[in-house]
Amino acid sequence: MKLIDREGRLFGKISIIDVLVLAVVIVMAVALYVKTNHREITSTTTSDTPFTYQILVSGVRGYVADAIREKDMLYDVDNSSGGALGEITDIQVMEGAKLAEYDDGTMEMTPVEDGVNLLLTVEGRGIISDGRYLVNRVYDLGVNSARNYHTPYAQFTGTVVAID
Repeated sequence: MKLIDREGRLFGKISIIDVLVLAVVIVMAVALYVKTNHREITSTTTSDTPFTYQILVSGVRGYVADAIREKDMLYDVDNSSGGALGEITDIQVMEGAKLAEYDDGTMEMTPVEDGVNLLLTVEGRGIISDGRYLVNRVYDLGVNSARNYHTPYAQFTGTVVAID
């Protein structure tokens, strides 16, 4: 027995055109079902939650520290699509120090000449979900992440040390 006979019927019983029309109708029915029935997670809205986090900036020059001001908006150099990461609400200036590695392989905090450490407190808005903080719903914020930040007047590298 042939798969398609002379009259174009599949196994001699049903027309190939009928099979194609039936397949199109099934695909359209599935597409309509998927379009009209949303999953619960995608149909709900979530609101942004305010939270604060602190960034430690180590060993920056005095002129960079002077250019960072309270009420400045904070941005990430490598992620410009997400907008501001928050507003700087507090700046604590500390004695400058950086981690130095010596020839014998030991590491130690050493003073920085003509430099200071800054502890920036930033207030941002985003989603808090399962222990993850997403600033502006897209920027993943984590403790101990070192990134390149900037304000309108300064650029620096900082490490997130705490999230509240």
